[in-house]
Amino acid sequence: MFETKDILLYESGNGGELAIINNDLALAERLYQQAYLCLFGGNVEADTLGNEIATEIRQDWWANSLLFGDNKAKQFNSETERALNNNALTSTGRLNIQRAVENDLKYFKNVAEFVVGVSLLGRDKVEISIKLTQPKNQQGESLQLIWDNAKKELITDKII
Repeated sequence: MFETKDILLYESGNGGELAIINNDLALAERLYQQAYLCLFGGNVEADTLGNEIATEIRQDWWANSLLFGDNKAKQFNSETERALNNNALTSTGRLNIQRAVENDLKYFKNVAEFVVGVSLLGRDKVEISIKLTQPKNQQGESLQLIWDNAKKELITDKII
């Protein structure tokens, strides 16, 4: 996969956590962390539109305007978490969630190809699977996340 250093995250079922090894932040060399942050980056309330009023409380991610104000393609809006919260787990809802995941992952278009699958595992659970493949590594790697709609949280317990 992509050769880069990033902070190692793991999903504890209670939100993403930073991994600590020997009293130091652990590092990883995978794209999983970036995919996870694209989908669940915490910007659930609103997208950055660019017309936000400076004197009003913003509901979007603070760094979108600070770091990426002139580049909408680099802004994180986490449509996925919003779609998981706002769609019934039906065939139509599943398609809406899949579109949201694909929109959030557009960021990867210059780095890797991705294939997204969204499955309903039951009345209250959704599985999101993402296969990331880079041109130099045709094998690819997969990320699977399980969302509990009753709890409104990820319940996967694994290294991302």
